[in-house]
Amino acid sequence: MGNFLNRSNRSGPKFRLVVPNHTLEESVKSPGHPNRDFASNGIKTTKYSLITFLPKNLFEQFHRFANLYFLFVVALNWVPQVQAFGKEIAMIPILFVLTVTSVKDAFEDYRRYRSDKKVNGSTCRVYDHSEKHEFHLKEWHHIHVGDIIHLSCNDIIPADLLLLKSSDQQGICHVETMNLDGETNLKQRQSVSGINYEDGVYKARRFKYTVECDQPNAEIYKFNGKVKMSDCGDQIVPLNQNNILLRGCIMRNTDWIEGLVVYAGAETKSMMNNRNPRYKRSKLERALNRDVIWCVIILLFLCFFCAAGSALWLGQYEDSTAIMFIPFESSEQFNPYFQAFIVFFTYIIIFQSVIPLPLYVSLEIIKLLQVYFINQDLHLYHEPSDKRVECRALNITEDLGQIEYIFSDKTGTLTENQMEFKSCTIGGKNYPHVPEFDEDLQSDTGSRYSLANISRNSADVLKRKPGNLQSAVMDNLKMETEIQRELSNMCLRSLGSIDVNVTTLNHKNQVQEFFLLMAICNTVVVSLHPHEDIMDSEGNVESVISIPASVNNSNSQNHENPILRERYTKLPETPAPNRLAPIHPDTQRVKTTLPPIQSQSLDREKFPRYTQRLEYMPKISTPTGSVTGGSVAGSSIRSDMSRTRYEAESPDELALVRAASTYNCCLKGRTVKSVTVWLPAEGEVEFEVLHVLTFDSTRKRMSIIVRHPLTKEIIIYTKGADSAVLSVLSKKYKGRKKRKGTENEEFKIMLQNTEKHIMEYAMQGLRTLCMAKKTITRADYERWAADHLTAESSLEDREEKLLASACRIEEDLELLGATGIEDKLQEGVPETIAAMRDAGIKVWVLTGDKQETAIQIAYSSQLFNSDQQLIIVNAETKEETKDLLEHHIKQIHRDEKTPQTESSPPAKKHLYGLVIDGKTLFHALDADLEKMFLLLAGKCNSVICCRSSPIQKGLVVKLARDELKVLTLAIGDGANDVAMIQMADVGIGISGQEGMQAVMASDFAIARFHFLERMLLVHGHYCYSRLARFSIFMFYKSLVTTMMLFWYNLYSGYSGNTHIDSLFLMGHHVLFTAFPPIVSGIIDKDLNAETLILYPELYKVGPEGQTYTRLSFLIIFLDSVYQSVCIHFVCYFGYFEGVGIWEFGTTMMVITVLTILVHYIIETFRLMWPQWLTLILSFLIFWLFGIIIDSFFMTFDHPMTPYWVMMVTISKPTHFLMVALGTITALLPRLIVRIVQQTVFPDVIMKAQQMEKAQEEAEENRHDNSRTTSPDSAQNNPRKDSKDSGYDNKALDMKHDLEDTKQNGQVEFENGASKNGERNGHIRQRQLSNPPTNGVAETAT
Repeated sequence: MGNFLNRSNRSGPKFRLVVPNHTLEESVKSPGHPNRDFASNGIKTTKYSLITFLPKNLFEQFHRFANLYFLFVVALNWVPQVQAFGKEIAMIPILFVLTVTSVKDAFEDYRRYRSDKKVNGSTCRVYDHSEKHEFHLKEWHHIHVGDIIHLSCNDIIPADLLLLKSSDQQGICHVETMNLDGETNLKQRQSVSGINYEDGVYKARRFKYTVECDQPNAEIYKFNGKVKMSDCGDQIVPLNQNNILLRGCIMRNTDWIEGLVVYAGAETKSMMNNRNPRYKRSKLERALNRDVIWCVIILLFLCFFCAAGSALWLGQYEDSTAIMFIPFESSEQFNPYFQAFIVFFTYIIIFQSVIPLPLYVSLEIIKLLQVYFINQDLHLYHEPSDKRVECRALNITEDLGQIEYIFSDKTGTLTENQMEFKSCTIGGKNYPHVPEFDEDLQSDTGSRYSLANISRNSADVLKRKPGNLQSAVMDNLKMETEIQRELSNMCLRSLGSIDVNVTTLNHKNQVQEFFLLMAICNTVVVSLHPHEDIMDSEGNVESVISIPASVNNSNSQNHENPILRERYTKLPETPAPNRLAPIHPDTQRVKTTLPPIQSQSLDREKFPRYTQRLEYMPKISTPTGSVTGGSVAGSSIRSDMSRTRYEAESPDELALVRAASTYNCCLKGRTVKSVTVWLPAEGEVEFEVLHVLTFDSTRKRMSIIVRHPLTKEIIIYTKGADSAVLSVLSKKYKGRKKRKGTENEEFKIMLQNTEKHIMEYAMQGLRTLCMAKKTITRADYERWAADHLTAESSLEDREEKLLASACRIEEDLELLGATGIEDKLQEGVPETIAAMRDAGIKVWVLTGDKQETAIQIAYSSQLFNSDQQLIIVNAETKEETKDLLEHHIKQIHRDEKTPQTESSPPAKKHLYGLVIDGKTLFHALDADLEKMFLLLAGKCNSVICCRSSPIQKGLVVKLARDELKVLTLAIGDGANDVAMIQMADVGIGISGQEGMQAVMASDFAIARFHFLERMLLVHGHYCYSRLARFSIFMFYKSLVTTMMLFWYNLYSGYSGNTHIDSLFLMGHHVLFTAFPPIVSGIIDKDLNAETLILYPELYKVGPEGQTYTRLSFLIIFLDSVYQSVCIHFVCYFGYFEGVGIWEFGTTMMVITVLTILVHYIIETFRLMWPQWLTLILSFLIFWLFGIIIDSFFMTFDHPMTPYWVMMVTISKPTHFLMVALGTITALLPRLIVRIVQQTVFPDVIMKAQQMEKAQEEAEENRHDNSRTTSPDSAQNNPRKDSKDSGYDNKALDMKHDLEDTKQNGQVEFENGASKNGERNGHIRQRQLSNPPTNGVAETAT
């Protein structure tokens, strides 16, 4: 029973067995085939079919309460005793809503069907053992688990494949996973090694082994399995994620591969990760549901009231025959209480419109078109990446206008995530790589100037101005002379010789080991040549020369494919490695030399030290010769590597490899078993790679274990976060102090200097990485390798075992140094964060970076400013964390209660910024301290959580969302941000350098962080304002019609009759007054986009809920009651001489429709041609509908008929008089209230509207005056053209007019909005200068 109730304990095997299909004679679809139960490769993302569409779609639609309610009303109308309207007419509203929704769903599903058909119809080459053992083209949906597939370079992978064979001699292939996770960097995959084929040669028909692997799952970075080499299972080959190619990825940099299908179709990892846009309920929608409940309460009250009135009224009569106008089928039905029960349900039908049925379907239409206009906004288009904003959640657009808290990642979100190597510290010595003319900064070795840079830029150096130095540093690496000197003798004999027992560290060896680590300790992929397949698209091979399996399974490189060798003979070959020779100071390794540097090109008097250094600069070997050290950066190594392309999974790795290459320590090639580098004094050298321990978020470091080609030493090189590397150093760096000058003292000084330099880098906003190494004895390595192989072969708890194994080998490391890498802020980040803070939004940054780096970035991005008091909370234990939180909370309370004397100036409001590290955050998120942490954070304007893990990011967002009851937005660009993006009310992903996992998990996707400003301040404000006012209008429209019917029933004996034809009542909401509010919900604007950006304070209207409040429904209910009273009694007293019931109802219907449309005009901010068009058409359709219906059709409300009533009614002057009087009487109070509010009690929106109006008038006057002035007078005009100044003319005019109106006392924003808006307006002009879109798109945004 426990397994039955607990879903986590799923029944069935944990692994699946895949048998190659060519080993069996029967078809895959045969009953006895072992792969028969696995899914085929055909995909189906559609929800419906022709047969299931109608029942399934109706079933889904009737999950909505409103649809069920109106279905119940339709059913009631088919009961003869209860019937209020014609049975046919009562179905019109619900049929209209169901039809519109079903058409929309059918269209979306048809698009999915076409996409599925296109994908399933793609072809690839599949091994067919029944026809001469050849590959033949098959469509994707005919592929099955167990098939062997042949793919070429640039082919899309059709299913999840186990890589069996690659054209690469080492069995390597490269894939681009952008279609899966969005990452554009190439990933390296390895063919299965250790399989014994017949004759030692791989062929598809010779793979006859069973594969055991995981059951299908959605974890794209996890795959466990093994190949059973024998039936008993005693011989196995372990499999991991590096052996699998996932569906949707693209083959790159590989001629061809062959693989076994292990997951197909819906069971592939990509399809299991595929999801449609998430459905979320917005804050406004939750408020609407609350008010719908009030509508239900009003409906029940009206029905009970009228039912009770019917019972009391009928109770006055003892004989049913005395009531001539109410027919009764029998005397038994003349029971007043029974009639009250019957009439209760009749009134449910009559008053059904109190619940606005078109509200929800209209909201869907409006939101869909709002999303369209957001996508079309050119201000949110990023041209370099050719990416627009992407709206993945279609039903929370209005939440963008109500955000109160923003949680942001730092790297790649606030910064570019395009790393540049800036500084390094090696052996405790700092090499800052400073600009040429910076006299203030200097390395520890005195190499302030880099002669290489002077030779490289000698033509531009003398022309440079001091103001351009910063851009030069960002563009070029300023190399250190001493590093160049030390690396000039870098060869195999000088590497790997750091003896841990010596008393003095060899700094030259440390420098060389440091740069070797930078070159090889990574996963960077090197591409050198184009790739072509030996098999054509039809599966034909001209001449296939088999490559022995040992090539794919060992380090042997004695076998080569002649076809491939011939194909690449035209490409320039890399010179063979130089033979080892004794190192001698006088040894000349010069093959060719570049022209000497002309010292005359420099001003010796101005740059004496530059020219003096030319004499002793060492010769440095390059792949094509040697050059002087001053010319390394521009040497011929560039031409030799011109066709080389680096592809890195991490921007940090790419920056390190390029920096090492600049110093002539170049990564030339990489395979699974080897890595090739170019050493300055050696040439091309190959290191055997024994293991690569990849980076993970737990260890926060990666390592590579290599064998030294000369000494055969086994060396591990490790790089990672400073906290992760410094914690696993040898004990000699942390031991107890000894006498000065002893071994430990020297190592401790080196560690202290390195930590000091790391801190300096962090204070400069640089990202830091530490480098270390260790020489491993052969015995220790063999023991560890055996344990590691066991962990790799394990199918249970594999990740935990591999983590423990990696940590065991990464111990007692020797420190080499650290690097400082710059990650520049994105354009517009400071302005955007300042705008968010001015808009009343609190910004939190959740990052994994060091505390000092995060603080520096916070000041640069204006998250912190000089007015804020910084609160830093760092603690080791839970008790210490609690004490610090309590201390700071009490201190803030004391600051808030500080008394002020009358003579003292008014105190400024205290502003605080909170900084908390990962360890402290772990304790602060404990159940006992989370409220205290939230109390402190809530009192701060900005918060930074440093060293936070992905889980902690999600927990922080969840805590703020649930405890503070605020609307949260999370924005990030990487996989580590997915948790907080999914936890927030609104998740935004940035399509940056770290892939698309954040985008795939988000509700909205943008290309740059500064787009967030326009997304919230403009589109968020518009969406919230439009939808809030649309919802209010829809409730008003329903309530005024319902109350009009209610007043009539007070004078009709509570009989349940209506005075308006049911066709008019049904068409009232879906035809006569439906389209104008929808158009306004799409394109109406209260303010211009420029105004909303210049004055972020206007955004506060949304988070504070000023447009749609809890009193909004009460106000519109009272207004509806008043207007319905005016409409009813104007007609009641207007026809004092008596009138027919249909004529009376027709006049009331005309007044009601006209009142609603004029009410719409009053509440609309800007009437443009689409709104005028729908207004005129709506009223014309109503009149024409009435005339046509009354002319040709009988009514469905028997026994009476409204034949020719409309024509008779409009022919009387009394009708027009009552229409005018009723409309004016009903709307006059609302019009007066709006006028008084605009002139006497304007809110912040109205003040901004007045400012815009004043600006328009000033613009007109300026144009009028310009016509009468001479052209020469334009020179005195302070307004410059935007092309000359870089400012938008309209924005400048708004600024000038604001100053004029402020001087005249016409406009004063609350809380200093004018002042802040004017201050922030200058820094955001860059967003206002883009050309706006035209037509309706311009009005919408």
